[in-house]
Amino acid sequence: MSIGYLTIQTRTAQDAVPLTGVQIRIMDSLGNSVYSLTTDESGETQKVPLETVSRNFSQNPYYTGTPYRSYSVLARAAGFNSLYVSDIPIFEDETANLPVVLIPMQESQRSPLQAEISIGKPAVAMQTARRQEGTVEEPYVLRQVVIPNPITVHLGPPASSASNVQVSFPDYVKNVASSEIYPTWPEASMRANIYAIITFALNRVYTEW
Repeated sequence: MSIGYLTIQTRTAQDAVPLTGVQIRIMDSLGNSVYSLTTDESGETQKVPLETVSRNFSQNPYYTGTPYRSYSVLARAAGFNSLYVSDIPIFEDETANLPVVLIPMQESQRSPLQAEISIGKPAVAMQTARRQEGTVEEPYVLRQVVIPNPITVHLGPPASSASNVQVSFPDYVKNVASSEIYPTWPEASMRANIYAIITFALNRVYTEW
């Protein structure tokens, strides 16, 4: 039996304040409860083991199945809106760290709302190729390379009405990397992909693409 691990870190006030006593429920793909946990004074849970599949599947370029098992997390705390995160991938011998930011309830709220986030498959697991979209105009090139911190991310295609969010540049790189590749790959492969993510993002900023 293959085992991976999961820890949850709960915060509020734009990720600045840890939340103690948050009720955490971890569920499998069928919705069955696997663990019921409570965050400690640091806003974190203990590291829990979860069943998954062999890491060898994620290292086989010819394997067409899903090389991990997915779990869901429901976070609840008194005075805060709840958060449900689904499709969290768990890989053998790897520890997934799930950051959970809870938003306080408004004074006019009688009951908490529940926000939902779906992690989805990493890009390497997708069967269809993705196409880049963007301007056809000549880009403007800045005088020097700028590392944006925070970086503004548009949550959708360029022409869509999706919202813009700001995250720190290190968090942006970590989030993109975990959404693109498998953590079971050799270190050299992960480094190459992370370098590509960084240079791609900086090129978009440098040329104001």
